[in-house]
Amino acid sequence: MEAQLEQKVKGLVGKFHLLRTKEGSEEFDRMWRELKSGMTPEQLREMGKLIMQEMKNARERRKRTDVDVRHAMGDLYELVSLSYIAQHYFQKDRSWLAQRINGNVVNGKPSAFTDDELEILKLALTDIKNKLSETILNIK
Repeated sequence: MEAQLEQKVKGLVGKFHLLRTKEGSEEFDRMWRELKSGMTPEQLREMGKLIMQEMKNARERRKRTDVDVRHAMGDLYELVSLSYIAQHYFQKDRSWLAQRINGNVVNGKPSAFTDDELEILKLALTDIKNKLSETILNIK
């Protein structure tokens, strides 16, 4: 049962991104109810320990401190609105985004993007590029 429970917990932790939207939260809540239904108090305690450990592992292995986003952005850092990107693509504030771009040390650890966050940043910059291209074409 423990190996099976561990796999279910890993699957659930992998779905934490669903919590960013109302619909995703409802889906996550359904998955959570299904996972814990019929469990004994001992199994629930064990599951709680597994969730905490898996969350810690996920945070540690996914931070990409090897990627220098600030350097890669170059002058673009000054040209684009970090507030807009943070709010519209990450649902976060500007300081959250700036900390990751600059690799600031927060709570004793360097801030960094996860692989998923790097993909979102790439999509955001691509979307902005497309909007600029459309605007250029519309100027006569």
